Amino acid sequence: MSPPDYYRILHVQPDAPAPIIHASYRTLVQRAFGGTLGSAEIALLDTAYAVLGDPQRRAAYDLERATGAAPAHDEPVGSPGTRSCLFCGALHDLKRVLERDDECGRCLSPLYPAERHRLEYSGQRMLQRVPKQHAIHVWVTWPQDAPVRAEMRNLSLNGMSFTAAVRFEANQIVRIDCTELRALGRIAHIERDAAGAGRFSAGVEFLTLRFRQVRGSFVSAEA
Repeated sequence: MSPPDYYRILHVQPDAPAPIIHASYRTLVQRAFGGTLGSAEIALLDTAYAVLGDPQRRAAYDLERATGAAPAHDEPVGSPGTRSCLFCGALHDLKRVLERDDECGRCLSPLYPAERHRLEYSGQRMLQRVPKQHAIHVWVTWPQDAPVRAEMRNLSLNGMSFTAAVRFEANQIVRIDCTELRALGRIAHIERDAAGAGRFSAGVEFLTLRFRQVRGSFVSAEA
């Protein structure tokens, strides 16, 4: 008997990196509890993540899946990322490999995985850090009446840190928008900001990422 297709269950591709699998699982579970899915469907999501979220169990499953001929995905082989937006959960109808400018048609979140984007930009160099007092907008859910206003501290191709008057939760998935980029990120750490009363400092790991066309301040096209 073929093993169940846990990748299909979690709406991710077989080559999806661990942060994408984690984010997709969290999104699907949140939608499940807020919708009509029964306990059996939620248990299946938990089972799939227990396997794909563990590197050793995932490797064993991939071997079993290859030899057991598990059902194939509908998407093209090698398409990175997930079939649904990691933020709002909307399914995209793209029948091709994701490109770096692809965005969710519902909430405009980027769909292209940040790990792949880092490779895309690996031959480029950062000219300077974005200034400390750089305003960004942060969403924690969709739809949301108004974004949380925050201030960027620093920025790299892997993530950013910022301060805000809101205390975010560790591993929370947030949507970030600013003049340089649009991204989905995972809150990697959160602590009270020593430099500002009533503010918190957050570190974010990018999950998906799309740079805007910005002149001269962050990314250079020269190696």
